[in-house]
Amino acid sequence: MRAWSRNCARIPDWRSCREAAVSDVTAILDLLGDPDPVVHEALISRLTRDRVLLDRTWLAAQERDGEPHRDLLDLVLTTDAEDLVDAFAAVEDLEGGVWVLPRLHRPRTDWRSAGTATLDALAARLRERTVAPTGGSVAAFLCDECGFAGDREHYHDPANSYLPAVLDRRLGLPIALTVLWVLVGRRLGLDLEAIAAPGHVVGRWHLGKEAVYVDLFAGGQRIGIDALAARVRAAGETSVLPYLAPASDRALLRRMARNLVAAYAQREDRVRATIAHGLASA
Repeated sequence: MRAWSRNCARIPDWRSCREAAVSDVTAILDLLGDPDPVVHEALISRLTRDRVLLDRTWLAAQERDGEPHRDLLDLVLTTDAEDLVDAFAAVEDLEGGVWVLPRLHRPRTDWRSAGTATLDALAARLRERTVAPTGGSVAAFLCDECGFAGDREHYHDPANSYLPAVLDRRLGLPIALTVLWVLVGRRLGLDLEAIAAPGHVVGRWHLGKEAVYVDLFAGGQRIGIDALAARVRAAGETSVLPYLAPASDRALLRRMARNLVAAYAQREDRVRATIAHGLASA
């Protein structure tokens, strides 16, 4: 409240003071954390009405260290929600979608540039080797050499669904790790498939007529069809056969979005859970 009072001391009229303060982006960012609900509500109301001011405030927040104020984040997310859902629906390929999805975590951010460069670098390391890569060697490289693994301790952390976070933390959900494996494989010309079994996505590739399954969440461990069928039965299904067709790019993206619905609902983050539901339906 002191920052607000200092500004008011310079301007006789309180309303003029408020307009001057909320027109100044730096003052807005400082006052967003003010404990006085009157001050806070006045700022949010002004930002809600003034899209240009909201855009300027968000750009300034991006330049500061640390995460933007939660209410500012939620306001930008709500403002951009329709555009985000439309962008996600317009994506035709898996890699395009995995860079749109993290805008639910931090909007108006270019996730593609750094993410694409990282995937390119991973593929380049495998391409330099004398032995031609296979689905198995890609899995071993990612899990054994690079240290990618399933996050068993914080399984429902939303970060486990975002590929940029997976690349940074080396942790993720089964589907995110399998998507990583598929995208690196595509750069190497490999036809790698994601099998969307109930509760757990695994990878598959073919050696001649033999189908080989791999669990990236379990450190790239190979699993047999019998073990996969047992997992499906444990999930309450009677047969594995309906799940053996490779998942399409769109199906994988929607499943990743559905995981975020559950993750954010568990955290009582209604804004992101609602938008994630829209993404899952796109």
